[in-house]
Amino acid sequence: MKQVAGILWLAVMGLSACNPLRQLRRESARMDLHWTGSDRGKVSAGATAEWCSLLRLLEIRVIRGDTGIALAIYPRDTVLPGKYPVKEPARAESLAPAAGIAVRWATPTSIKGFQGESGSVVLERSGGGSLSGRVEALARSATDTGRINISGSFHSLSVRTSTRGCVRPARDSVKAASPPDTLVH
Repeated sequence: MKQVAGILWLAVMGLSACNPLRQLRRESARMDLHWTGSDRGKVSAGATAEWCSLLRLLEIRVIRGDTGIALAIYPRDTVLPGKYPVKEPARAESLAPAAGIAVRWATPTSIKGFQGESGSVVLERSGGGSLSGRVEALARSATDTGRINISGSFHSLSVRTSTRGCVRPARDSVKAASPPDTLVH
């Protein structure tokens, strides 16, 4: 009887070690970031990655409760592994290759928001073509003088084609507010 119980225990332990759901959880798309400085926090949750070919933008997002983080990676043409310097959001888009980062969370009395101003996002291709990488960035508060250091990683991201928000801003509204183009000879 002891022998049967021992074999049964080994079989159960062997099955739990080979559990495909455990393996799937380990390999699912995920982002783990933490920050220190004027505020402290962390997030560890499932992440998504979407490519917008029109804007040449790879957006990686994670939302957990009231905390949200977005990485915007602007390659020259296509997403390639490498180091993307973090720039202020307004500059990142026009200075490809570059990256932008934004973090926000709720406190009992307000919404805190920070945007990257320096650092880097390192992008790597992992098995099966998925993306992984690391983030090291300095971000400043959108409302006061606070600064935070953000660091962490993401892994096993399968890139999907963007299905929302992948449109260029209307040029008519920009042209109406700016003087006509002139050529200098």
